[in-house]
Amino acid sequence: MSPRRHKVPPLPIGCYKSILDYTFDGVNYVDGKRRILYWNKGAETMTGYRAEEVLGHACYRDSGMCHINDEGERLCGRLCPLLDAISTKRERVNRVYLRHKDGRRIPVDAVSSPVYDEDGEAIGVVQVFRDATVYEEAERKSQVIAKLATTDALTGLLNRRTIDIELEIEFKRATRLKLPMAVIFCDIDHFKDINDKHGHAIGDEVLKGMAKLLQGGIREYDRAGRYGGEEFLVMLPETKVEIAVEIAERLRRSVDVWRLIHREKHWPFQVTMSFGVSEMRQDATWEDLVKRADQAMYKAKRSGRNAVFVS
Repeated sequence: MSPRRHKVPPLPIGCYKSILDYTFDGVNYVDGKRRILYWNKGAETMTGYRAEEVLGHACYRDSGMCHINDEGERLCGRLCPLLDAISTKRERVNRVYLRHKDGRRIPVDAVSSPVYDEDGEAIGVVQVFRDATVYEEAERKSQVIAKLATTDALTGLLNRRTIDIELEIEFKRATRLKLPMAVIFCDIDHFKDINDKHGHAIGDEVLKGMAKLLQGGIREYDRAGRYGGEEFLVMLPETKVEIAVEIAERLRRSVDVWRLIHREKHWPFQVTMSFGVSEMRQDATWEDLVKRADQAMYKAKRSGRNAVFVS
C-alpha cells in the first residue's frame, strides 16, 4: 500500500518575501537599468544601508551595492558583475567588495543570476552575497604560512630548501630543451669578524642589506636565495657563463660601494663579497653545478676576496 501523499498548500505571496527578508545572506534585485528594487534584511545587516535608503536608486551610485575590487576601484563599467550577468544571460560568481555605510570595505562572495521575462529576455539580476571576511582572513593566513615555508625569515629571499627545488626543476627543463643555465654562489667576506666585533644585530643588518642588493641586481626571471649563514645563491635560467660573469661582477661592484650607516654607531660600514660562477653541463647534475660555483667562490676567497671566479 503506497503512502498517502498530503497536498501541500501554496505559501502566501507575503511569506516568500519574509523568507528572503530574514535570510542570513544578503539578497537584492536590480532591473535592467541597475535600479535596486529589493534589498533584504541580510543586505541591511551586512552593509549598514537600510532598504529605504537604497530602493529606487541605481546601484552604481553612492550606495552599499556599488561593487569595488581589492584595490578600492569601482566596478561599475564593463567589469560590473550585474551587467555581465544580464548581457551574457549567465550566472556569475565573483569575490568582490562592498563599501559599508561606515566606510569599511567588506569582502563578499556574490552570485549574480539573470531574471527573464516571458519572452526569455533578461530584465534584471538577483544577487545573493555572503560575507567572506572569515574566508579572506583564512586565505591571507594560508598565504603567509606558505611564504614562511619558502622564504628566509631574516632576508626575505628564498630559503635553501626552496631554491634547491627550483634549481632541480630548472635544471631538468634546461637539460630537456638544451638550454644554458648558470648559477652564482656568493659569500660575505670576513662575516665572522663582523659578528665578533660589532655584534649579531649588525651582522643581521648586513645580511639584509646584501639580500636587497642581490634581489635588486638580478633580472625578473632570476631567483636569489639564502643558502646558509652568510652564503647566497643566484639561479640564472637560460644564461651563458659570459652573461653570468657580467651579472656577478655588477653585483660585486654594488656590494663594494654599499655602506651600512647605523643610527646608533654613526659610522659607515663597508662590506665585500666573493663570487663563484658556474655553467651547467649536460652530462652533470644540478648538485654538481652548485658545487662548482661553490669551489669557484672559494678560489675568489683565496685570491684575496672581493672577486669573481669561474669554474
